[in-house]
Amino acid sequence: MHSYAAAHHKTIMAVDIAGYNDPKRTTAHRLVIHDGFWKLMRAAFADTGIPWDTLFRENTGDGVMIHLPAEVAKADLVAELPDRMLAELRRYNEVHAAEANVCLRVALHAGEVYQGSNGTISDANSHAFRLLDAAEVKKALKESKALLALVVSDTFYRDVVRADPAADAPSYHRIPIENKETKTEAWLRLLGAVTNGVPLFAPASPAPSDLPALVEALLAVPCVRKTESRQLLLELFPRREIADLVPHHAEDRLQVIALARTCLRFDGGLAALLAAVRTVEPESPQVVALAAIIDQWPERPTR
Repeated sequence: MHSYAAAHHKTIMAVDIAGYNDPKRTTAHRLVIHDGFWKLMRAAFADTGIPWDTLFRENTGDGVMIHLPAEVAKADLVAELPDRMLAELRRYNEVHAAEANVCLRVALHAGEVYQGSNGTISDANSHAFRLLDAAEVKKALKESKALLALVVSDTFYRDVVRADPAADAPSYHRIPIENKETKTEAWLRLLGAVTNGVPLFAPASPAPSDLPALVEALLAVPCVRKTESRQLLLELFPRREIADLVPHHAEDRLQVIALARTCLRFDGGLAALLAAVRTVEPESPQVVALAAIIDQWPERPTR
């Protein structure tokens, strides 16, 4: 019998802030970057509907290592999350000085992870960081002037990226990786790149309608905006298969975004949400306005 705990298969995400220790950055810049990085990560995950508070996170100083639980679909990480991260990067960089601007390198891999007494032990962890820190990835990010470089292992590309049309497999290209004892091939996608001064926008997953407007309309309804009544709303939700998947967030806006995105994953999800809202709060002007948005929302496309 082994004296150590069994390994668990995990999806591994490694993220690094490019040039974090650049001499042009002062300590004040790095403090702003550090705070902004964690905020944009939380917002991107929330907008994708992935429950941030349930993730294993290890702060690496200039980035983070994340282990994602089995219930998080790997396809979401490549079909939606990169574009959400790109959007948050653009919002952050727009309002900060150049010395505090952020570009990210992100690596995705999957494998067995052991839990040690003071952290995790895993060859898969090491492989993800070998991809993240590879000179080929750093060079591509710098030369392209992209905001985000996403590199995935060859197995992750074959098993996850190619399997989902929404992941946009043609936007990746194969690159050789040589980093320390690791010699392999991986797949790279650059987001927010610039060629001859013209931004190259990576194809995003098409939104069926105006998600921000839906979120604002939900937040305008008191029973949705308030934490206590929102919990009652979820208890009264007519479809448990939807309500049980809504991740918890301490911040009201993030929780409402997660609620909306979860409902959008199901046929009739928004209609079920409106029914629950009307049970708690009959036809107020705010509910009428919410109903108008939901009534005009296009039907969820069949996959």
